[in-house]
Formats: sequence, structure tokens, C-alpha cells
Amino acid sequence: MEKLTIDQVASLACVSRSVVSRVLNNHPNVSEEARRRVLEVIKKYNYRPSSVARSLATRRTYEICILTPRRGNEALANGFWTLLHLGIFEQCIQRGYFVSLSMLSGDAEAELEDRLLHEHSFDGFVLLTSEVAERVIESLRERDIPAVLVGHDRAYPDISSVDVDNFGGAYRAVRHLCRLGHRRVAAILGNLELQETRDRQAGYLQALRDAHAEMQELLIEIGDYSQRSGYEIMRRWLERGPDFSAVFCASDTMAIGALLALYEAGVRVPEQMAVVGFDDLPVSQYTCPPLTTVRQPIYEKGRWAANILIDQIEGRKRLAVHANLQAELVVRRSCGAVA
Repeated sequence: MEKLTIDQVASLACVSRSVVSRVLNNHPNVSEEARRRVLEVIKKYNYRPSSVARSLATRRTYEICILTPRRGNEALANGFWTLLHLGIFEQCIQRGYFVSLSMLSGDAEAELEDRLLHEHSFDGFVLLTSEVAERVIESLRERDIPAVLVGHDRAYPDISSVDVDNFGGAYRAVRHLCRLGHRRVAAILGNLELQETRDRQAGYLQALRDAHAEMQELLIEIGDYSQRSGYEIMRRWLERGPDFSAVFCASDTMAIGALLALYEAGVRVPEQMAVVGFDDLPVSQYTCPPLTTVRQPIYEKGRWAANILIDQIEGRKRLAVHANLQAELVVRRSCGAVA
């Protein structure tokens, strides 16, 4: 049988063309009986609306663009981004939207960035981190294009965002180390321009205060969330002789780099140095020893971002939404305790 048109679906379901359109767009102003008949016809004849006709009718392209930052050579190899992208992709597909992925980095790409924002007709943008938001947010505001930010940033209260409880997650990780008897806990943090990093730093410091543990600026180093930065920072500490017994890393990738540096130096983990990460990437349970870490729901964070954005595109949400997901401490062997 030839592919049905929307008019044929309407005729078979004994409804008007506009009713079929409202059902396809999940509009609430349809009776249950009419919706049931339309859905039965759609299922029976495997009806798929023309994307061109759908776009003309709704004035939408049903395309969303993810703008992601480039962070060194690990930009897409990092398991964090893979899970986050997957959550966004699958939720968009489930809701009938195509997804494009673009990476922003460096002033040399200003022309490409301008073309991406002004020449392509995307219904909305998912901005991965405030690094990206800073570069494009004014242009999106001027054109009234919906956007959602992955990672809260108090500089953009009018832009919807989704993140994990970074303060609480870091607090629980460091408090756990203090309860194990560690009085000097170092920290390898990420880019302090990011709100997530500042929140994790605040959680780290508050846990030390509450445990009456020592706090020194020399025990804090700034990385870039890459394995290399964790490795190099730990190497520098080891060369001058570390005067701490535990380290909190603001990402699993930096913790994995630190573990390698400790292994190469012959420092036993956790007997001589306890290590805790943040993220709970799939690889974390297979490090040697398995990494104690803070689990954040990375895949779910992507799904939340996609849902918030599509709800805004379709007019279900008018005001900015700021979703905060829960973080959970996962205890493994690298901290010197077992679950």
C-alpha cells in the first residue's frame, strides 16, 4: 500500500485533518475517543508524517544542536561526554527530533560559529558547559532561540539548566575520607571558571571544616578534567614529597591519571595514599584498585536536558527550569574502605 497522507488518516479515523495534526503534536485539545481512533489508524497503517510537511505546519525543523567544548585531546574519548551525548540523543529521538553535534574551540572558528548560529535553522540548542554558553548565549537571546545549559551557572538565571548536586557530592566524598582518619586531604580540581568546579571546591572545603581537618592552599591544584592533568599534578606532588594521605579528584579522569602516577612511583593505593574521584564513569570499577567515586547520573542528565529543551520548544515551559540531580558516594577499594 502507498504511504498514507494526513488527509487519508483523517478520513479513515473519521476526524478532521486538524485533529490528526493535534494528535501528532500531542496537543491536549483532543477528545480521548478521537485520539484513540487516530492512533489506531496510525498504528494499523504504520503512518509516518512527512518531515517537510510537519515542519511547514509547525514552523519547526525538529532539529536540535548540541554545542560541546573541546577539552584537549580527550574531548570525545572521555567516557563522561559519551554518556551525556547518548542521553541527549536517545531522548531527542524518542520525542521525534534529529540531533546535530558541533564542537567549539578557539577564535579561528568564529566564522564557523557564526554560520552555525545564523544560517542553520535549529529549533534549540543544548549548551554543554558555561564555556560554550559564554560564546553563544547573547546571539541565542537576540534571536529568541530556546537553549538549555548542562551545568548550572548563576550568570544565566534566565537560561534553563540541569546539573548534579556538586557541592553535596564533593562533601560526602571528603567527609568519608575524614571519617577514615585522614587529616590532610589534597584536591585536584578542574577549571574554576565553571560553576560545577566551584561547587565541588566548596563541598571539599566544608567537609574539611566540619571534620576540623587541616586546610592549606598548597593542598589544592587546578587541572582541566583530563587524565593528563591528574597524572602531571600527582607527579609534581610526588617529586617534592607529599605531606598528605588522601586526595579528592574532581573527576574520575583526573583520578585515573593520579592513580597511574602513584603506581609508577611505587606508592601503594590505598595503603599509602587514598584516592577518590567524581563521576563514576564505567571504567572506574576496573581501575587498580577500583576507584571510590561520586556517582552522578550522567546519562539521565542528558535526558533531562533534552526534555527541558523540547518542552520549551513546544511551549510547555515558559520560565527557566533549573534541575538538580542527586549525587551518590560509591565506596570501592581506592579509599581504604569497602562498601
